[in-house]
Amino acid sequence: MPITTPPTIPIPRKRGEEALRKSSKKKESLRKKKPKKEGFRLIYVKIKTEGNRTVGEAAKELEIKFKEFSPAKLIEPDETNLLLAVEKFLKNNPPRIYVVELTDGISRWFYIFPSVEKVKFEKKDFYRVFVIKKKEAIEEILKRIASGEFSKKFRLSSLTVLQILIGFAPFVIIAGDTKSLKDLFNYLIWAGALISAIQGIKRGYKEKSREE
Repeated sequence: MPITTPPTIPIPRKRGEEALRKSSKKKESLRKKKPKKEGFRLIYVKIKTEGNRTVGEAAKELEIKFKEFSPAKLIEPDETNLLLAVEKFLKNNPPRIYVVELTDGISRWFYIFPSVEKVKFEKKDFYRVFVIKKKEAIEEILKRIASGEFSKKFRLSSLTVLQILIGFAPFVIIAGDTKSLKDLFNYLIWAGALISAIQGIKRGYKEKSREE
């Protein structure tokens, strides 16, 4: 005896399309809500004392502000001591570690501490964010900080200057009208971003002037 199967109930086309749209929107919404993974950040902040105040006098205010973070305090440290202090906090995998330098132009005091949230500084003379891709890069950054590199004027290496001149030569030749000059300006921005990205990959970290 043949087995009869129930008739197929057709789903209205409009209802099917509407359900498909809702499903697509839901998936898109979930993708947008997915938090962006951030790399570890080493943040260097330099603060100069005002007037004739010594580092010791200004340090009292900072120590009150940083008390909740239980910072490591270093006076006139070299790169090795800075690295040891940073590595101590790295064991707990914090999202960011601050390296705060307080100076009067002669003495240099450092406060190092981890923080889950961004810390605001009402006064700062220099601020740099290093997004770390390779942990080996931390040593290089601390070496730059210890050497006082960020107190010196910015200087381009001869290789960088040569690369820029070679890249810009065609534009300099044809730059005679507004459109060419505009193209040159856009090229400058593009070339700068590209060079920065390549250097960041090579060094193992990305350097920024602010934290997003």
